[in-house]
Amino acid sequence: MLVSFFYSAAPLFSQIKNETGKSNDELSNIKNDKALSYFIEGKTLELKNDYIGAIENFRTALKYDKSPGIYYALSKIYFKLSKFDEALSEINNSLKINPENQNYLEVLADIYIGKKEFSKAISAYEKIILLDSSYTFGLYSLARLYQEMKMPAKAIVIYEKITNKIGYDFDVLNKMYEIYYGYKDLPKSIEVLESILKLDPYNTSIKKLLSSLYLRNNQFDKTKDLYEQILNLNPQDKDVQTELVKIYFKENDSRKAFEKFSKMLGKDSLGFWEKVQIGELYYNMISQDSSSAEISKNIFENLNIDYPDHWIPYYYLGALSILLEKSGNNYKDYFNSALQKADTSREIFVNIGYSYFLQNDIADALEIIDAGLYKFPEDYRLNYFKGLSLQKVNKESESIKYFEKAVVLNPADLSILSTLALAYDNQGEYSKSADTYEKALSIDPQNPLILNNYAYNLSERGVDLGKSFKNV
Repeated sequence: MLVSFFYSAAPLFSQIKNETGKSNDELSNIKNDKALSYFIEGKTLELKNDYIGAIENFRTALKYDKSPGIYYALSKIYFKLSKFDEALSEINNSLKINPENQNYLEVLADIYIGKKEFSKAISAYEKIILLDSSYTFGLYSLARLYQEMKMPAKAIVIYEKITNKIGYDFDVLNKMYEIYYGYKDLPKSIEVLESILKLDPYNTSIKKLLSSLYLRNNQFDKTKDLYEQILNLNPQDKDVQTELVKIYFKENDSRKAFEKFSKMLGKDSLGFWEKVQIGELYYNMISQDSSSAEISKNIFENLNIDYPDHWIPYYYLGALSILLEKSGNNYKDYFNSALQKADTSREIFVNIGYSYFLQNDIADALEIIDAGLYKFPEDYRLNYFKGLSLQKVNKESESIKYFEKAVVLNPADLSILSTLALAYDNQGEYSKSADTYEKALSIDPQNPLILNNYAYNLSERGVDLGKSFKNV
């Protein structure tokens, strides 16, 4: 990658490579007429791609004049032929005679790049820049070498110097962005992307990238402005619409957020349940994106204000309180309010009962689950959670009847079957345990958890070991 870059420089720099106005280093020092004649013939053959003939003429010219320009011409032909050792030998002959010639040094650098000796190429370009600190192509080449050699601190200094000298250039700015972003320097990364955007103000990809950095840097106004610009160019961009909605929710501007969301759905406005679904969407994203927790909280706080008699915002605010506060009992106040608003909804008993169970608050879990079972005795989830809660307080023998009822109500649930089979096994009811495992395997013969537990159950008791190992 690096070698090919230096064989054909970036377009911007092709017109400035010889900006210092150097004289022709091949001809200027040839004094002997015969040498000059052979040299011109060699150049003619070189233009015809007759490199062997060109080399022969240059070699003959050297017999009459040891001019550094002839060695230089030879070196360039060997370089074209990828004969880097020969090219190196000839350019070193040139440099022995004229050690500060920039053209010679540049060929030397190119040869080292061809040989993949990048540290030596860096040394050559450093010497070139010492001779001419304003040589833009040399600066750019040196910066690229620094960057490729994992020397970003040196590279960025030179890229900054190039930018100060010639102004904004897309390729240079792109390299600067790579370095600053690698350093996790958000302000500088943003500054560079802003400069790139000035060169290409309608580049949507750069706008999106810059928007994401604004967002990470908590520059919400600038983020919103860029997202709005993108939507003006492409009103159907769902990703940008979604990000814009998230910002409004983060800023607790639910009115605008719901307006944007309704447009995404092609609706004039959103009703209560649709807003709840949005809140649930962000709630379910928390495990992948922790920032979704605050968004979900803002949504349900606003819904709680707009719909104070509905239990769902209270429930989610309680669940979010558990996630965000890590300590304290604020979640219980929310849950109690939810129960007061919805004592006829089975979902409230299921969700809150299980939330208490997960908090290891078994007493409250059992109280809520029992209240739910009184109203909804045929809900398999409440029966299952009752069994789990009893297990937690070492009442496994009592838990079995609730697991059994849950299986009757939902016979295909593998989690319940597995839990019941383990409970039977712990209580010494091995035949029932085996029957339950067999039932689970009849539903999903390849389930690794069921297979492993069943095999372990059998092997621990020394029963039917052949079947046990086969299952594993």
